[in-house]
Amino acid sequence: MQPPEEEYWRLGESTWIFGVVCAAIAFVLVRLILRERLTLQGSMSYLAFLVLLGGMALFPDLTGRVARALGFWSWANFFFSTAIAALAILHLRALVTLSRIQLRSITLIQELALLQEKLERSLAAGASLGPRAAQDRPEPPALDG
Repeated sequence: MQPPEEEYWRLGESTWIFGVVCAAIAFVLVRLILRERLTLQGSMSYLAFLVLLGGMALFPDLTGRVARALGFWSWANFFFSTAIAALAILHLRALVTLSRIQLRSITLIQELALLQEKLERSLAAGASLGPRAAQDRPEPPALDG
């Protein structure tokens, strides 16, 4: 037998506990952003999902109505479906970021190899000119240390 429509999503005082946990995690996240341990751009979607899940826990009546409108019979099923969707989106965002970093690393390695080859050619050309060219080159600065 199904519970009455108005009460199936009510979980009592325990929803506040999860809301407080989400708020504590959000506080730690903001603190890490302010201390420049995390970038703001990378953390905004995570913070948005924390606010969404915390809001779902703090306002179970509204969440229950939305869940019922979307066809969920249980508030918990709706909550976990939302959490899994949020994790999937965050994972996709992490994959995009990692792909960008990998492409940038490849580009930097290629640029470094080209510069190294150019330097080696320049040194080889300078050595082939003989001692006269070596006398015209300026002395490297002395390192104090």
